[in-house]
Amino acid sequence: EYPLEDLEVIPADFMTRVQVPDFRAAWEEMGDEHEAMEKFSLQFKSIELAVPAVIDCLGMVPCENSATPASRTKPHNLYLSGTFVGGVKCLARCQVSLAAAGDASILKIGIRSDNAEISQMLTECIR
Repeated sequence: EYPLEDLEVIPADFMTRVQVPDFRAAWEEMGDEHEAMEKFSLQFKSIELAVPAVIDCLGMVPCENSATPASRTKPHNLYLSGTFVGGVKCLARCQVSLAAAGDASILKIGIRSDNAEISQMLTECIR
């Protein structure tokens, strides 16, 4: 008998970080046919902590130097791209801001991909 350790498999484990040269053009080109949108309250008390957590959760690469929020930015726009297992191109457009009380972060996210089920799954993996 051998003890097994807990193992957590998340969608980011199936994502390859693939940079797109022009995020906005790629976003428009992909269209909104398979887009999923959600809004979340995150436990982070600053945008600077929330942004890297979103990047790690999705396993995508930041585009257009959007990984680092400018100081004193109210909402921060984060653009992510990647390829999910099976060659499914994925793009995420996120807006991270502080809640009015300042005790949490608010994430508004839109994900576009070549597959509606993958877009929805990626929005549902946010915790």
